[in-house]
Amino acid sequence: MASTEGKLNVSELDFTQIKENLIGFLQNQDEFVGYNFRGSSFDVLLDVLAYNTHYNAYYANMVANEMFLDSATLRNSVVAKAKHLGYLPRSAKGSKALVDLTITPMDTPAVITIPRFTQFQGDVDGINYIWCTSNSHALNINANLIYTVSNVELTQGIPISYRYTAETADVDQRYLLPNANIDTDTLTVTVQTSKTESASFAYDLANDITTVNSTSRHYFLDEVDEGLYEVQFGDGILGKEVSNGNIITLAGLVTDTDATNGCKNFTTVADVGGYSNVKIVTVDAAGGGAGSADIQEIKFNAPKSFDAQNRCVTVYDYISLVKRDYPAAQSVVAWGGEDSDPPIYGKVYVAIKPRQGKVLSTAAKARIEKAILSKRNVVGVTSVVVDPDYMYLGVDTTAKYDSALTSNSEASLKATITSTIKSFSATNLKDFDKAFRYSNLVRLIDQSEISIASNQTAISLKRYLYPAIGLTAAYTLKFSNEIYHPSNTFWGSITSSKFTYRDNANTVWEDCRFQDENGYIQVYRKFGLERILVANNVGTVTYSVGQVNLTGFLPEAIGTVITGNTEPMTVSVIPASSDIKPVREQILLMEDNDITVTMLDDSPSGTYIS
Repeated sequence: MASTEGKLNVSELDFTQIKENLIGFLQNQDEFVGYNFRGSSFDVLLDVLAYNTHYNAYYANMVANEMFLDSATLRNSVVAKAKHLGYLPRSAKGSKALVDLTITPMDTPAVITIPRFTQFQGDVDGINYIWCTSNSHALNINANLIYTVSNVELTQGIPISYRYTAETADVDQRYLLPNANIDTDTLTVTVQTSKTESASFAYDLANDITTVNSTSRHYFLDEVDEGLYEVQFGDGILGKEVSNGNIITLAGLVTDTDATNGCKNFTTVADVGGYSNVKIVTVDAAGGGAGSADIQEIKFNAPKSFDAQNRCVTVYDYISLVKRDYPAAQSVVAWGGEDSDPPIYGKVYVAIKPRQGKVLSTAAKARIEKAILSKRNVVGVTSVVVDPDYMYLGVDTTAKYDSALTSNSEASLKATITSTIKSFSATNLKDFDKAFRYSNLVRLIDQSEISIASNQTAISLKRYLYPAIGLTAAYTLKFSNEIYHPSNTFWGSITSSKFTYRDNANTVWEDCRFQDENGYIQVYRKFGLERILVANNVGTVTYSVGQVNLTGFLPEAIGTVITGNTEPMTVSVIPASSDIKPVREQILLMEDNDITVTMLDDSPSGTYIS
């Protein structure tokens, strides 16, 4: 909009409109009456003015964006805003593994000491990486004249150290960690009095400002330029300050981040504790390695970490701290024990879905409980890390299509629908608190190809059961969604895969399955088309809450497995609602073999393919 009465309109920021506003402003000036502002000379000058104004407006807008955590796009800006919330972005993390070490020496020393950062090597895809002990260990001799130590933690990374001489007169002196892949969890900071005095003192990271005073040996850590970290010392009020001539040593491990996750083959690099006859047994394969926090992670975690204030009070505090301190967690959920089924008071449960695999190892869960959660719990509350509880959706779709509307074959249409279902699963499931919405799936199936007229889709829920072979035992399967049971005369809401069963007469029957009848679980086998009852009552089903309880269940084999319990059996139910909602630690998944698509040509000369 052109300016009037000699006023310049400054509400427009686009180049073209800025130029028009400038022309309108000049045309209203008495000095320029009758001038042709479209002429070549004026046009060039106005272009320069408009470009300059547009650039400044764009720059001012970008500067304003960088002032806020939500809109900032530069890492330095995001880190600076997170610092205002007291949040330190996570550094790169080296993978961690647990091993047992056995040393058989030629002599019999009273004790063998393995220093911190003793090096080993681990092989991943044919590439050797350096691993170091996270702590020092003392091995005592046992009755067999050998020395053993269990659960030695190895962290992947190459030891590196940096030395600085403090110059207090230099106000610009900085103590930087000049490698962006250093794992700050492995960082040690020591201060030697001077070059001529050997006395040195270890400094600890200041995590709690209330414990820092004028004489406490603490250091502060900040992320600075280009993802590097800077160590800062106290000012004599908050933390002991360094003196001129002090020798400052920063030592830690430079890691290969997540490239070494899964490593489980370790060998020695040199003598361990002065001895070469060393046996290594892997207790827990490597995991937890990750790159430094990216911009989106910082934006997500910083406000939540500020809310948590480095303590665990609400369930959201637990989630925030685990996500911050354990980067191998893909997703986390937490709940109070009073919300468990049955209630367990005085506990908080944390379920973690790892980035690799489906569950964490027992050792990894113990490390999280001890290193991250236990020291931040409210007094009287115990935190317990548990595995996700996976439930599997079965999808049986019959899709009608008009062959006159497509050049694709039925097999191609079937593949398209199958791909649509898999894509829906990957996008909408596979995480905590992600419910299955039936209408969303059937709509996507209808929209997957122009010839699809409609679809009829049935949903089932499946769980895996690992029963003890040849032993009578009780099992509980929680589907946590109401099971379909329209009347007391209806049966068939529950079924299972095949198993071999021993009845009360000690007779062994093959190819048995489960069925339900009015709240009781029965075992049957087929003779032709007839179902023959093998056991009338091996458990109960509570339809309203979706729970199956097996009692006195005595399988002799699962599938082809006669001994052991390495092969699971499946138990499936028909849900009362086609919308499925997981609770607490439950996660919904779809397996490829649980997706069935049947095509039905709905044109006058249609065919049928399954």
